[in-house]
Amino acid sequence: MSNGHGASEEENMRHTRKSGSSSSQDPFLDERANASYIKTSWERCKDKHRISPQRKVELHTLTENEIREKREPLEQLLFDSAPILERVRRIAKQSGYSVLISDAEGATVKTFTDSDLALELQSKGIRLGTLWQEAIVGTNGLGTCLEENRPVTVDASDHYSKTLHSFSCSAAPLIGADGAVLGALDMSTFASGNRMTQALALNFVTETADEIEALIFRKAYRSQYVVSLTDSFHATTSLIAFNEAGTIVAATTPALLQLNCRNRYDLVGKNFKDAFNISIDKLTEASPLIHRFLMNGQEYQYQMALNATPLQSQPRQPSILHSPSLPPARSALNTSHQKLFEAAGEDPALLQQAKRCTRIIDKGLSVLLQGETGTGKEVWARAIHDASDRKNKPFVTVNCAAIPESLIESELFGYGAGTFTGGLKSGKIGKIEASNGGTLFLDEIGDMPTELQARLLRVLAESEIVPLGEVKPVPVDINVICATHRDLEHYVSKGDFRKDLYYRISMFKVALPSLKDRDDKRHLVHKILDGLKPGDAPISLSPRAEEALTNYPWPGNIRQLKNVLQYAVCMSDGERIQLDDLPDEVFKPCDADIVPDLPEAHSDHPGSSYSSSERERLIATLEQNRWIVTRAAKALGVSRSTLHRKIKMHGLLLEPQES
Repeated sequence: MSNGHGASEEENMRHTRKSGSSSSQDPFLDERANASYIKTSWERCKDKHRISPQRKVELHTLTENEIREKREPLEQLLFDSAPILERVRRIAKQSGYSVLISDAEGATVKTFTDSDLALELQSKGIRLGTLWQEAIVGTNGLGTCLEENRPVTVDASDHYSKTLHSFSCSAAPLIGADGAVLGALDMSTFASGNRMTQALALNFVTETADEIEALIFRKAYRSQYVVSLTDSFHATTSLIAFNEAGTIVAATTPALLQLNCRNRYDLVGKNFKDAFNISIDKLTEASPLIHRFLMNGQEYQYQMALNATPLQSQPRQPSILHSPSLPPARSALNTSHQKLFEAAGEDPALLQQAKRCTRIIDKGLSVLLQGETGTGKEVWARAIHDASDRKNKPFVTVNCAAIPESLIESELFGYGAGTFTGGLKSGKIGKIEASNGGTLFLDEIGDMPTELQARLLRVLAESEIVPLGEVKPVPVDINVICATHRDLEHYVSKGDFRKDLYYRISMFKVALPSLKDRDDKRHLVHKILDGLKPGDAPISLSPRAEEALTNYPWPGNIRQLKNVLQYAVCMSDGERIQLDDLPDEVFKPCDADIVPDLPEAHSDHPGSSYSSSERERLIATLEQNRWIVTRAAKALGVSRSTLHRKIKMHGLLLEPQES
């Protein structure tokens, strides 16, 4: 199976499967390739690890704190890839598999055991916290995958230890944006001898790992040019990033395999135009396009699409944003798209969010805006509406937290004539029907009563409503945008928010950072100030006033900033805002963002009022961040080590996350 470039047999097999150029009719694992890595693993177990195949394997299990410590470096990956992993979880449940996610050392940090068979596997040792290093348990799915840095299936007697012969495990490495192995994804079940099942499991974990790698890659290189290579077998995981000088800086594993690269540096470091015989200008003019090129003496033909461009201060780049599976879009420089970039300001992360939004306009995807109160969720919702074909239709806002629970149903669905005593005689059109043809913005969707969530789900599924007191349904054509400051996934896990509704409204998520985390605070201060100028009179900020506004943590976010600037304009002489013109709140510490270090004298008295207040604040913040130390430390504005010290001081045992 050599390709003349020294690529491994497994890599060639993976490339062959994806490119559709298999030399045989058998779509499953080549026995020789399987025997190759199994044989190599057995030799390692015998000669390097000094393990006897007769030895009974005793699985090492980590403590809850050790699991949390191992999982912490992967939290961002797990968070970003949650929709992908949820699909894996659903398929594993239907198929009787247990899903394991490990770190790079083979420690399982996340598991899904939803089926009866998976629970039985869990009782046999396929569970959270177990160590699957090849040096400890011999040849196995996770351990051998990490040793070989390739997708593997280890079935029945392929396991080095007889203790594991009842299992069949398929695993693929999780690769970071820089090519480093972050961990592995494994699907395990009881061995049945069915080669088709083994091959399907291997293919599934491989494709899933590729998706996760592509997701990480796009996020890491959002400030570079990113091009996808597409064929009929996979659409978006073969990605190449290059900088403005044209130098290729990174490529995903599928892209390297497609181009038969022996390693990343067969491609990384080369000039994009020289490597692919195409200029960025040509790709910009017609993206995607079918392109034929020579590389290392071999001819290739792929559909190439420019997926992302370097973020710049002026939002002109979205004019060349195209999805590889969609026809080229019109320039994003029209007035409606411009509002999205105005909402983003000059913050790089938000500019990327705006670019992402331009791709889903009028594509039928529901949008969920996530961010703290005051971060501008309604501004973004209206900008998305104004960028759509519905811009001349109604944009109707419903604040689910502001309407009394007894009235929200009639507000949303309306009611017929004579339904309520004291109601309008002719009845009332609800917000949903009022937004017909346009956009319904449901702000603070997390506060919607549970019983109404089922009715909303039916509206979204059936595109019709039944007003209160009526029988005949009313058809509606609406685009729904939802927003929340709550962690809806946490609410789903507690049963306080319907899981099916959550997935219906969150097809496309937009995360809006708090003002203190934005990189364009100075720009935002001046932009808001320009809009508050009395008449045409110019007004400026003194350096000290500007510094105070920039350094304040802004717990009320953009809404609070606008109020503060409006107050300062009124207090100023009309030409220049001085430090004394700012309200007192700007000079006070923000309690929500400070965890004061207690004097040592207090540390031995956890029952004191000072200590109790801090303890309560710690617990509240940890709960809001699902007991993830990294996020909680960031929310509190302290280091992880400081937060760990506080947790230990107050005797707070970290609650285990749901596995």
